[in-house]
Amino acid sequence: MSRNDLAAASPIPPMAPPVGASTTHQIGPMLRQRRKELNLTLAQVAERVGIAQGFLSEIERDQASPSVATLIRLCDALGVPVGSLFVTSQPLVVRAGAREKMRYGGQQITYELLTSRTAHQMAAIMSRLAPGGMSGPEQHTLNAEEEFVLVLEGEMVMEIGEQAYHLFEGDALTFDPRQRHRYLNPSTINDCRTLCMITPQPR
Repeated sequence: MSRNDLAAASPIPPMAPPVGASTTHQIGPMLRQRRKELNLTLAQVAERVGIAQGFLSEIERDQASPSVATLIRLCDALGVPVGSLFVTSQPLVVRAGAREKMRYGGQQITYELLTSRTAHQMAAIMSRLAPGGMSGPEQHTLNAEEEFVLVLEGEMVMEIGEQAYHLFEGDALTFDPRQRHRYLNPSTINDCRTLCMITPQPR
């Protein structure tokens, strides 16, 4: 039986290719709306978080990317669950060309959500760190129990407390994200691609 015959006999209709580019979560407007709901000024929130007022204004307009640690402090100051950053409307099957991009802080990093809207116990993220990309100069924590990181391409340094782990393509690391940590691409010429799984979803 030929491939065409198999396709004709299959009860499953062919999937149409994804249409349009992947979407990006707009975290800035959400933070601004929450700040206004609490009747807080830019100056008040900036002081609580320990950043400049102008920088906070740029974050709210999605014109600047804070470190992961700063973004988590912002969420805490405004009473926004960190888990809201992982909320997605993606279907059960997440096509490679239609993944939702997420804003999760850091410099020179892009994040794509792999999990669908049906996921409640796990978050899976594909990350690409440009040369020198990092989560930020400060370590941060997540309110979850386990985090798994697999280096798909390039190299990554994961700092957990005082310990640094240099990971290369194919290396994997599992740790407790409630420990203070940060990550970076030490290469000056090559990107680093990683697969990260967090369980349960951060709260």
